[in-house]
Amino acid sequence: MAVILPKQIGAPEGELLFRTSDKITDLKEAVKIVNALKETLDYYGGVGLAAPQIGISKKVFIVHLQPTKDDSDLPDVRWKEYINPEILDVSSENNVYAEGCLSVFYATLYGEVIRPNFLKIKYLDINGKEHIDDIYHPFHTRVVLHENDHLNGKVFLQQMKPDDFARLHWEKDLDIRNKSKME
Repeated sequence: MAVILPKQIGAPEGELLFRTSDKITDLKEAVKIVNALKETLDYYGGVGLAAPQIGISKKVFIVHLQPTKDDSDLPDVRWKEYINPEILDVSSENNVYAEGCLSVFYATLYGEVIRPNFLKIKYLDINGKEHIDDIYHPFHTRVVLHENDHLNGKVFLQQMKPDDFARLHWEKDLDIRNKSKME
């Protein structure tokens, strides 16, 4: 598979973003999907990507976090795949942070979303091995929940409080369609 421009809400091909995805039953299929997700995320940037965003209605997403000097407490989670994930528990403690999405106006629209600080998740890796992870970093938790929402037919806008829509902000310089022009 090649790099795929993420499907967009409001476009006919974006309807898949509002449907519940099917479980993965074939690990060979999962490998192909994960590779396409990696290639697409590597090209467009971002910290996570789910199969529905590239037009595949399957329960798989990837996360790619790299610590920087400015965020040295961020866990190093490079190209981690979550196949058939199941959120087992979330903390009652929450945080608020602006989220964007490669599938929402080409990553240009950002809004505040309340998310739990911690979570417990069960999933399969690319080899079919089951894992149960406790994720304690609030941003890592946010990314996992954001991507998992895609598998359940939701985008971050649906997680926002109605009052917070007045504070949506536009970052037109981040438009992923300009990616090729920036290289």
